[in-house]
Amino acid sequence: MKALVIGGTGPTGPFIVNGLLDRSYETVILHRGHHEVPFKKEIEHIHVDPHFEEGMRDALQGRRFDLIIITYGRLAMLAEVLKGHTHRLISIGGTAYATDSYDRPVSEEGKRPKNIKLIDKIVNTEESLFKLHNSGEFNITHFRYPNLYGPRQLAPKEWSVIRRVLDGRRVLPIMEGGLTLESRAYVENAGAAVLLAVDKPEASAGQTYNVADQHTPSDIVRARTIAGILGADVEFVSFPRSAGRPAHYWGRGRDLETGTRGEPPPVAHRLLDVGKIVRELGYSDPVRFEDAMKRTVQWYLENPIERESEEERVLGDPFDYAAEDEFIRIQRSFVKACEELPFLGVRHAHAYDHPKEAARAKR
Repeated sequence: MKALVIGGTGPTGPFIVNGLLDRSYETVILHRGHHEVPFKKEIEHIHVDPHFEEGMRDALQGRRFDLIIITYGRLAMLAEVLKGHTHRLISIGGTAYATDSYDRPVSEEGKRPKNIKLIDKIVNTEESLFKLHNSGEFNITHFRYPNLYGPRQLAPKEWSVIRRVLDGRRVLPIMEGGLTLESRAYVENAGAAVLLAVDKPEASAGQTYNVADQHTPSDIVRARTIAGILGADVEFVSFPRSAGRPAHYWGRGRDLETGTRGEPPPVAHRLLDVGKIVRELGYSDPVRFEDAMKRTVQWYLENPIERESEEERVLGDPFDYAAEDEFIRIQRSFVKACEELPFLGVRHAHAYDHPKEAARAKR
């Protein structure tokens, strides 16, 4: 059995490639060659840019595979190029969905925002893929990735907390108490989800699956967990979304819609329903949250992002500690002023009676 992985060296690629090797696939990866990672065994590399049709056609001429997994590149174009090279195609794209007004997790059939250029591209790409499936050209399974976390992640939010702690910061800004819930996936868990479709080609044929960890901690739990792993006792200072610029770093990339308008990151919950992949493919998180965070922090301790590098600038976090300190000073001054305002207060009382002796029965 021969498999081609387009990508293979990004956040989830190594887990997918090693999973294919464990399943005795003769595995080839196709990527630009800018990044190399070790795999369980030596495999063939095809170095070409998967964003351009001409190079792809030349690189794959005369080759056929039992399975192709697209983890990277322009999906719609690649699907056209891959005609005749395989019948079994697994593709990975992003999530694009409207937040449920009642904070319920959104299923694969949830509403998609319209008239937003990037989201329209995601939706149109999915539609083009399934036209090919319905025509019989491919047996396609499509996965929707959320924001990921873990090793080799582009623009890792975790670095914003890790660097602050390493820099000696012990008071960190956070938006709206850090209570927002956002479905995310640890890279190894996301890779395991994709491999379920490899194992179950008939059950997953023609299906789209949300991918996310089953456990979704809040922003502040994620941040406290990172600080705890680093052995730091950290205080978090809460800012409202509209006045919390130093805390915006945690919400970057959470919402494609507000990002295109230059608005502050959203604080509404962003939850994905993963019930379908659990029911149909038997998914469960291979790596629990606590262990995933330990591995993530350890990775960035061993592979720190260079300060003020382009890789760090992509985070959108200025690490402007002088400004953060001033924001925190003003926030604390505001809280102190509020505490000193005259106010009757809220009465905390039990709704039920607490009798001291037995009541007499009414006659």
